[in-house]
Amino acid sequence: MLLLAGCASQLDEIRPKHAISSENVNEADLGKLTNGILNRMESLTVSFWSDGDYLGENFTSGPGFDYTDYHGEIVSPSSSWAKSRWQTGFVALMHVNELLKSANSANPDNATTKQAKGTAYFFRAYIYYNLVTRFGGVPILESPSMAVVPISKEEDVWRLIKSDLLEAEKYLESVTNVYRPSDEAVWTLLAKVCLWTGDKENAIRYADMVIDGGFTLGNTSNDYASMFVSGNSSKEIVFALANRRSSNFLRIFERMNDTDASFNYSMAEELRTSLFADSYGSGDIRKDPTYNPAFPVRIIKFPNGGQDMGQFIANDEPSSSPIMVFRLADAYLIKAEAQGASAGLVTMKTFMESRYDSVNLPASMTEKEFQDLVLDENNREFYAEGRRWFDIKRTGRTDLYKTWDGRDHLLYWPIPQDEIDLVGKDVYPQNPGY
Repeated sequence: MLLLAGCASQLDEIRPKHAISSENVNEADLGKLTNGILNRMESLTVSFWSDGDYLGENFTSGPGFDYTDYHGEIVSPSSSWAKSRWQTGFVALMHVNELLKSANSANPDNATTKQAKGTAYFFRAYIYYNLVTRFGGVPILESPSMAVVPISKEEDVWRLIKSDLLEAEKYLESVTNVYRPSDEAVWTLLAKVCLWTGDKENAIRYADMVIDGGFTLGNTSNDYASMFVSGNSSKEIVFALANRRSSNFLRIFERMNDTDASFNYSMAEELRTSLFADSYGSGDIRKDPTYNPAFPVRIIKFPNGGQDMGQFIANDEPSSSPIMVFRLADAYLIKAEAQGASAGLVTMKTFMESRYDSVNLPASMTEKEFQDLVLDENNREFYAEGRRWFDIKRTGRTDLYKTWDGRDHLLYWPIPQDEIDLVGKDVYPQNPGY
């Protein structure tokens, strides 16, 4: 009884002194355990945050970091880059599986139990989505285990992700708090998964469910900028991580606009005039909140409260700014890409009219022209949010790289050599090309 009574207080601690076995977690503890998983997912999301921009050639060196080869970081199976993401993902997966195990032992009709189950299934899918889009096939773990599990085929990982999201949908409800997983968050990730796996019909269907879900696209620079500010009430956000901490702050802005000038990344020089240049639209509302040409080394998209640094909008609590995961723009751009040029132009026009002062799309486009448009809009919308490399990989558009030299195997990261050394190459075969 004393042990059980102490569980709740230990769960409140960031670093508890004693571990609590899942068998000793009761229903009263599930809510706090679920909150702990949200905290864990904040850390995972931030640790993975810049991969897509770094490898997608969106960044150049900032004052605190110097590099010369965008793609060289993942050339070697011994690199710390791939090892860090692999281990971060599987440690988080262990915690998610523990939450699911605890929830499966609780009253199935309890609202807290349902939220715990839905959260666990959703985040397991989210973790595997981040792993499969980097590594391809990875080990599938559906319960807490220290056993050595062989790498599964990529298609089996995608199958698990879809299955978990459909399970999450059974337990979650329509969004009432954007800082908690919801049906709309599930549908957004399902739309992404369907797009990656070539299921365009269902990508459109799930994207439409989000578009029809009561969210609203902003149409001013202030609307756009406010999404990244603490305490905002933006109607565009589908799901974000709250990032409300009393310690161990997660400051995304420190990587690209830190007040002490030690940040790692700046906007790539060739993008400073081209990223938001007029094309099929003029007066892009995303330009001023993202980049100030008077401060070319600073990406100002995530306001940090610093003075005289070209900030577009004030942010009273930059350390508590939300960590964006999905928003309404995801649904529109997924839908348009899945529709293709013939039907997708209408979707793009609707989306772009909220992002430009004026839009001038042609009556028709070739499929390549339309894909160029969608990829361009994705980069404008999600610049510095870790998307570019994944868009290039998904569409196979390596021609968009400035420094690509035909090393297509780099679109699949190497399995970390340390992991192979632990279990053997028969269990963890290396990805081709390494």
